[in-house]
Amino acid sequence: MSATSFVELKEKFAFNKLKISPSSATFGENIYSGNTPENEGCFLFEYHDNQKPAVSFIILSGGKSVFYHYTSTTSQQSVQTLLRGNITKFCIQEQGKFCLHASSMCIHDQVVLFIGQKGAGKSTLATYFHLQGHAIWCDDYALLRQKDNCFFAFQGETSLKINPDIATALAIPQKNLKPVFDLPAHWKRTAESDIITNKHYFNQQIADVEILPRKVAAIFFINKRVPKPANLISIRKKSDALSVLMDEILLPGINSKQYLKLYFQSATRFLDIVPSYTIHAPDNISRIHEVYDSVLETIKTS
Repeated sequence: MSATSFVELKEKFAFNKLKISPSSATFGENIYSGNTPENEGCFLFEYHDNQKPAVSFIILSGGKSVFYHYTSTTSQQSVQTLLRGNITKFCIQEQGKFCLHASSMCIHDQVVLFIGQKGAGKSTLATYFHLQGHAIWCDDYALLRQKDNCFFAFQGETSLKINPDIATALAIPQKNLKPVFDLPAHWKRTAESDIITNKHYFNQQIADVEILPRKVAAIFFINKRVPKPANLISIRKKSDALSVLMDEILLPGINSKQYLKLYFQSATRFLDIVPSYTIHAPDNISRIHEVYDSVLETIKTS
């Protein structure tokens, strides 16, 4: 959308601040909410580079319409990354669909979900599964739907976003990695911005994968890594699992009351149906194959 057309569209709505990044942030996300003349909700997502808007998105019609504009110094790759990330997540929620903050990997004709706080090793484990030949079903968020007494996951983002240290630890060649963001030459790096912008896409799938929704076999909650866990996998109590799912809701702080209600009810039903386990991963990455084998054995016997 041209700059003029985008400004004209933006001026039709009165936006209020919903979530603003710190003023010191080099790279940040500002979110505003408003109403259309027809009294429908609308939202503005602005991503800034050194406090100046670089990419802006207006979301209308309950997450079904997205308009955007970006500056000449912003690459299309970076715009697509933003679209594939929080913009898609938000639109899914606005459409009233149940979505978990999880990575999902294929095991035979089913999928397993991995959930873990930052630094727990979710991306590391998902990457290891992929290196063993398992297809990536979705990274970062999983769109789910209940049918009868099962939950099915729709195929989503099929490239993993990994940090350089994961690539190094698992000996992934640089040629197999693609930067998540194509940053401009003037970009000023900071430790905070590197957390977001220093990631790489990784995908080595060769054959096409059937895209029909797949049954969720189990969900694994990854605890913080410890030196010598007594057991690699244990059954997770439903109450503990529900608490984690509520803490790990996508886009915290900007969820509508209606979506929070839908999410809680859906998460409760999900845990009534899908077996949930805890992974107690060792902090020595050379033992990751033990976790991998334990997950496969758990799926086989559950």
